[in-house]
Amino acid sequence: MGDGSERKANDCSQSTLPLSRSPFRALRHRFFRWFWIGQCISLTGSWMQGVAQRWLVYELTGSEALLGIVNSLNTLPVALLAPFSGVVADRIEKRRILMSAQLTAASIAALLWLLTFTKHIAIWHIMVLALGLGVVRAFDVPTRQSFWVELVGKDDLMSAITLNSAVVNLSRILGPSIAGIIIAKLGTATCFLINALTFLPPFLVLLRMPPTPISSRQSEPFLESLREGASYLLANKVVLRLLLLIGAWSLFGGQFDVLLPVLADKTFGVREKGYGFLVASIGLGAVLGAVCAASLEVKRKRGLQVMLGSAIAIFGLVMTSLVKSFPMALLSLALVGFGMVMQNATTNTLVQTLSPDELRGRVMGVYSFVLVGIAPVGSLFYGFFGHWLGAPNALALGAVCFTIAAGILLLPDKTIRQLK
Repeated sequence: MGDGSERKANDCSQSTLPLSRSPFRALRHRFFRWFWIGQCISLTGSWMQGVAQRWLVYELTGSEALLGIVNSLNTLPVALLAPFSGVVADRIEKRRILMSAQLTAASIAALLWLLTFTKHIAIWHIMVLALGLGVVRAFDVPTRQSFWVELVGKDDLMSAITLNSAVVNLSRILGPSIAGIIIAKLGTATCFLINALTFLPPFLVLLRMPPTPISSRQSEPFLESLREGASYLLANKVVLRLLLLIGAWSLFGGQFDVLLPVLADKTFGVREKGYGFLVASIGLGAVLGAVCAASLEVKRKRGLQVMLGSAIAIFGLVMTSLVKSFPMALLSLALVGFGMVMQNATTNTLVQTLSPDELRGRVMGVYSFVLVGIAPVGSLFYGFFGHWLGAPNALALGAVCFTIAAGILLLPDKTIRQLK
């Protein structure tokens, strides 16, 4: 495509920065750089909304189980739609899919603000809007994940993925910290309004970006394309094991944060301000983990890096279940964030580099399913076990389950340990 060639030429003209092996080398690509900055603004607003929504649910109901249910509705559509949306990402220009996702998510945030501001909000409103946002994520996540390689190429893919993880988690630091203060001073509605406005910067960047190439103009029927992707995964045991590892994390590890309002209130007694800093500590660790992962990948085997990240995340979860002081909880949650990003970002890079270009959207659709689509079950896991056993014991149970799953998936396969 002519526009695609123009985009690459423009990127090359901007690629003279001395970043050839730096963890920040993807920033030499102009369009990636601007979209990355826009995401930083948008994702900060999204984290603000997530914190405010959970606190609002807790205020309205006081129920650990409903915290898990609402959180699961944010991701349930991904479980149902992500494999199909991966096929869409291989057939339709990814830039247009992402633009539509930005506008729809902004509309949902604006409606949530209006209902909360006018005091007409009810728990069923939150549940319906959470489900709607989940539909947006079902198309946004696999498209966004397979979008990076088109902006930076395979050589800089690890840098792009870890920088994306860093901005996600930098916003995890900024968003909850700001949200905690705003909730205490101005109420939850203000967080929803701010989030609606923050979708504008990345939308404008996408609007100015030249059309991106379509990875494959497929002539076969939709279901045949889906079957082709499934056949590839069944034949590639290494990619399949890596995807199952991410699924195990989503089920037993990744959704532990639904219990943070309970820990903030009942365990540490720090209420909404402390809750924001608990979430932010995960983000701080994750940013450091992203930088470390991108730095180590030029020196260490990526398969071993996945195992190291898993071990650190497990240790952080166990430590969080045992500590009784707020400062120690901040440290342990930072360790969880560090290990989580090192594991997930490195696995993401391996899956994308091992997958052929024409199937990448479909493979990342499955990646989105195991990362986000399984998350509703993980939210229910922590919500209900937190209710029955208490939040600290639920964290310990999750750590034990993920340790068993990671051991089964990683230790017997020498190929994964040798991956570079």
